[in-house]
Amino acid sequence: MTTSLRLLGAVWAEQEAHVIPFLPDKRHQLLAYLAYCGDWVDRDHPTFLFWPDSPPQVAGGNFRQLLVRVRALTCAAGLEIERHRLRWPVQTDVAAFLEAVGTGRWAEALAGYGGPLMDRLEGDEPGEFAGWLGCERERLRGLWRTAVLRRAGELTEGGAHLEATELLGQLLEADEFDEAALQAQVGALLRAGGRERARQAYEAFVERLRAELGLEPTAELAQLGRTLSAPAALPEPGATPPRPGPSSGPLPRPTTSFVGRDLELAEIARLLAQPGCRLLTLTGPGGIGKTRLALEAARGLAPRFPDGVFFVPLAPLTSEAQLTARVAAGLGLTPQGQADPLDQLVRWLGDRQVLLVLDNFEHLLEAAGVPQALIRRCPNLRLLVTSRGRLGVEAEWLLPLAGLEYPESLGLGPTPNAYFDAVRLFLERARQVRPDFAPGEEEWPPLLGICQLVAGSPLGLELAAGWVRCLGLADIAREIGENLDFLSAAGSDAAGRHASLRAVFDHSWRLLTPAEGAALRALSVFQGGFRLEAARRVSGASLPVLAALVDKSLLRRSHSGRYDRHALLHQYAREKLAEQPGEQRAARERHGRYYLALLAERSGEIGGPQGQAALAALDEEFGNIRLAWHWGVEEARTGQVWREWRRAAVGGLPYFSLRARYQEGEALYGEAAAALEEAGPEHGAALGEVLIPQASFTMRLGRYEEARYLGERGLALVLPDSQEAITGLGVLGAVEERTGAFSQAERHFGEALVLAERHGRVPDQATLRYNLANVALGLGDYDRAERQVERSVALFAGIGQRLGLVFGLDLQGYVALGRGHLDDAGRVLTRGLALARELGLHQRVPDFLQNLAEVAYERGNLAEARRLAEEGLALAQAEGHQTMEISALALLGRVSAAAGDDRQARGHLRRSIRLAWVSGETPRLLVGLVYLAEWRLRRGEVREAVPLLLAAERHPAAEHRLRALARRLGQNLAGQLVPGELVEAPGDPAGLETLVTRALAGLDLALPTAPGMSQDGAAG
Repeated sequence: MTTSLRLLGAVWAEQEAHVIPFLPDKRHQLLAYLAYCGDWVDRDHPTFLFWPDSPPQVAGGNFRQLLVRVRALTCAAGLEIERHRLRWPVQTDVAAFLEAVGTGRWAEALAGYGGPLMDRLEGDEPGEFAGWLGCERERLRGLWRTAVLRRAGELTEGGAHLEATELLGQLLEADEFDEAALQAQVGALLRAGGRERARQAYEAFVERLRAELGLEPTAELAQLGRTLSAPAALPEPGATPPRPGPSSGPLPRPTTSFVGRDLELAEIARLLAQPGCRLLTLTGPGGIGKTRLALEAARGLAPRFPDGVFFVPLAPLTSEAQLTARVAAGLGLTPQGQADPLDQLVRWLGDRQVLLVLDNFEHLLEAAGVPQALIRRCPNLRLLVTSRGRLGVEAEWLLPLAGLEYPESLGLGPTPNAYFDAVRLFLERARQVRPDFAPGEEEWPPLLGICQLVAGSPLGLELAAGWVRCLGLADIAREIGENLDFLSAAGSDAAGRHASLRAVFDHSWRLLTPAEGAALRALSVFQGGFRLEAARRVSGASLPVLAALVDKSLLRRSHSGRYDRHALLHQYAREKLAEQPGEQRAARERHGRYYLALLAERSGEIGGPQGQAALAALDEEFGNIRLAWHWGVEEARTGQVWREWRRAAVGGLPYFSLRARYQEGEALYGEAAAALEEAGPEHGAALGEVLIPQASFTMRLGRYEEARYLGERGLALVLPDSQEAITGLGVLGAVEERTGAFSQAERHFGEALVLAERHGRVPDQATLRYNLANVALGLGDYDRAERQVERSVALFAGIGQRLGLVFGLDLQGYVALGRGHLDDAGRVLTRGLALARELGLHQRVPDFLQNLAEVAYERGNLAEARRLAEEGLALAQAEGHQTMEISALALLGRVSAAAGDDRQARGHLRRSIRLAWVSGETPRLLVGLVYLAEWRLRRGEVREAVPLLLAAERHPAAEHRLRALARRLGQNLAGQLVPGELVEAPGDPAGLETLVTRALAGLDLALPTAPGMSQDGAAG
């Protein structure tokens, strides 16, 4: 089915001649976003757009549920979803518009522009989608504006002046203060002989300017007005001759093209047009393109300054005393006599309308009083200054510059990616040294990697592009990441300070005070960003020092309040820190202690009213926490920082568990265990404290035998009456429960509960009673399960843990389901599902959906059961929740069988049984076998069904509810078989393997090797 999408103007999809309008809700917004991107998109990007303020786990869960809803849309045909990325490859009018603009087909571009991007699709919902859409809408509108101006130029050159006038009128309708459009329209009208109409257009523009904005015309606009008011072809009567004085000299002509920065150019023009902005400083780190931008802006602004635009380079100056003379020389003037040079400069400038560009001011900040005095004493002077740091004077306005825009992922596809300024600059410079350069599909990832490594720095991009003459893009990206000196200019004409990125950083470093240099070195120990408190604690820097680093463009502060810095500057600062081994050790220690303490403290808050905030804080700092963990493990080998690291290791378990960071947790605790093993037997208790969490994560990953071994070993090493013993017994109980050993599970949980009550550990008591309720359900004791879950919920409520209430509602609903109280079960489970979603506990949502699907099945509502089970399956797969994936597949097989869909039933049951067997989840394996037997019976295949039912009825790992179903299905079947055909139900792994082998063979699937077994079935 072919789908095309209109994105310019009102959004609608067209499928096979059917038009489907898009609504302002997240489902259609996501599809429109994917269509606009055109290629694979990293899942994190739309997740942030829709839930920017939610913790990553909460936002990820919301996004997974959104995908389930999007898949149900008719128009979403062709949507492709993978674990970390997704795309919707449909035809769009935006792609055609961009192609036309990129190739200069202006008339075609204008014909394809149907209006603002995704008009009225943003809706009223919170999130960053509206902000992103506003930016992209403005970017495309800017391209449309360029197309209008270029097409109007073509029409004017061809003599179609009136057509050009009408076209330019569209620009003025869209933005009635677009001065460039007015000037072009007036020019077209004058060429067409419409002088009076041109004058009227000008006067209407000026009147709007005064009435609505309270602004007077710029100098350039006023000069246009005087020209229109003067009699045609006659000199103005009594015109004053030009005043003697400096005249504008030619601005420096760069040898390469200027790429991008359209928004910054517009902002400079806007700011300098304001009466209050007369000293504008472009700030940013070295190599960010301040000088090139200032020159390009000066050229564009030249018509506004009839008395001249002047460029004064300050880099050669060695002292502040040389500044005034240098400015005078830049104006073509020579100070005379003994009078103050500044006074002479002021007299020369007088009230002339002059734009003065002062380039590279950062090493002359002590002389910042000179531009301040010029602004104060010369009323029509405008100053545009470039500097790595702000001047810090009263009249100064700031425009900080970041790198050129680049895609953060490959999601947009090659064509849209090529319109980002950073990519355009790289491609242009690369083609200077290799004219045939055109990146293939496999080269786009390293190309974007280069843009990211240099953070869009124009100098970094130009230096990197020079290497395409002899290296592939992947090699260039690798070299940049490993060697800062790689980015250096080969040509002899490179300016000294810009000959390499190291030279740029060296120059900035020389401008730092000792305190600023020490702070920047210490801050290099952070992984990624950091907050103010962490920066002060780790670097020891005062707030003024940190502010100075921000002012000098060496630190950046985001809207969220976090600080970060250019990736290559970070690499440079790390090198500087490594030159001071004593400083490096001290900074790493302060960093490690701070973040180990943060992990312990915030993990302790997870169960309280600030739990969500604590989880979000730990998510934000996980890179630094991981780094601190590695440092702590290393130091623990020598007995240092032992107490802090041990507290973090024990306290951090709830965070890793709730955030489902099972693989990371297993790796980190495994690293710690290896270090403690190496440290010797005197660390036995600490080793036990680490092995128990490692066992928990291993169990979560489905490796039950390994988890049992680690848990038993850890429990033997810790004190028998300790908090760690409670955790260890709980882990062993969970392993036994998952593998169907309910009696052993009950024993472990019971022993842990005794310890928890002895120590007054209420959260542990609540959790263990919940676990005991689960075991009671498995044994078929619904009364005991109900009592335990009620006490668990009461304990959780007593300490204000709403998280515990979610667990309790899930179990209460399951008890009601087991008793056959379907209305009660549906009501309780629906309430629990809503609460789980409200609290962001998305790992629990599949459980509720599974149980609600079972309620629907028992009521005979197969369509609702299928819908809920499919939603649960999608979420379980997205979360990596294998247990729930197995259960959802089994239930879908049962629903499909009841609906008479044998093909679907076969496929779902086969996948469920296979997954359960491979992962060793015996209780869920038995569920799949019973549902398979039920399907066989529906088909009259009694002989194949009976062994499966007997296995479930007699196997110790089968839950009571499943045994009851197996008995009910097996009633009166014995008489249908020939004596001797009934086999004994297998209760041992080898016998069960034989049964599963036959079951899967009957479903046309070979049996994978069971855990702990060789291919021939022998124990490993």
